[in-house]
Amino acid sequence: MNTVGPGHRRWKRFLGCLLAGVLAAAPLASTHASSHDDVDYYDDYDSQDDTGTTREPTGNGGSDWTVPAIVAGAAATVLVVRWLRNRQQAGRQQASAGEDDMLMRLRQHGPEFAPAYNASAFAAVGMVRGGWPFVMDFTHERPVMVTLRLSARGLPDIYTLRLPFGAGETGAHRLQFTLPPEFGDSERPAAIAVTATDLSGEHPAPSFRIQALGCGPRAVGSVAIEEVSFLPRLIRAQAREQASYRFFSHSDFPSAVAEFMRVEPADDGERHFFVHEAPIAGGVVAGRSIDPRQWDGRDAGQRLSTGTHRLKIRAWAPTEGWVTAWSTARVSVSP
Repeated sequence: MNTVGPGHRRWKRFLGCLLAGVLAAAPLASTHASSHDDVDYYDDYDSQDDTGTTREPTGNGGSDWTVPAIVAGAAATVLVVRWLRNRQQAGRQQASAGEDDMLMRLRQHGPEFAPAYNASAFAAVGMVRGGWPFVMDFTHERPVMVTLRLSARGLPDIYTLRLPFGAGETGAHRLQFTLPPEFGDSERPAAIAVTATDLSGEHPAPSFRIQALGCGPRAVGSVAIEEVSFLPRLIRAQAREQASYRFFSHSDFPSAVAEFMRVEPADDGERHFFVHEAPIAGGVVAGRSIDPRQWDGRDAGQRLSTGTHRLKIRAWAPTEGWVTAWSTARVSVSP
């Protein structure tokens, strides 16, 4: 039985406060590059390998992760990476203890997302390792520049991948690649940031939709979690109607959780707000769909969550990776 204890709730609340607080302040945020304030951030670095990956310097002392502040929500990544690295003033013993605690939490509770985030600019914390495959599925209706950044303690540079998609390249895409040896020969926590802008890099891309994100041997094989069903389109509380959900797994995951997110449209990208979660006892088995499960449209406090909702599935296996998949379908809840 996969239970969520008080310690985990405090951890999620702490992470959520960090991310959500900076998300709220993002329009007023400023960048902190030591020598790049007068240049286009996206064109400033030209050290690139044949995969289109750049490794970006992090400024004086490597204490900040500079992001384009004009992208609402992207400033959240600054605070996540500062926290992961414990800043330079933290002692080595303290930093090691902090990383050990995070490793234990991620192994027990899987990848972490803030309880409120912007779909066009969001951050997560998950396990990575050199040689592990990384996968991301997404869709967009307009030209877009998708930027993926990964940063882990012990790596002097930020691992960055930028993918431009022009007018004839809209639709569904899958990004899959292998993490380089620099990420080490054992698991470590990493901050993972995804931003989607127009091709100029100056404006958010509201049509961007993340469908799946994962890392590790069990995360791939197409994408390990697929066919995420969430129906019907509308449930009415007065009629005691419920939404039904299920999904298919290509891999064994001893731990999995279904999360229900309320979504709201916004000019800078769809907003997601955590409503409730339902642990999947026993995890999931490779080559099978879970039996259909129900959600009554209520949050953890048994209050009705009116509006449109999207299902998010998180699944993980210690030392073997993790995956998060979102439903394409949405369920609206009415009184």
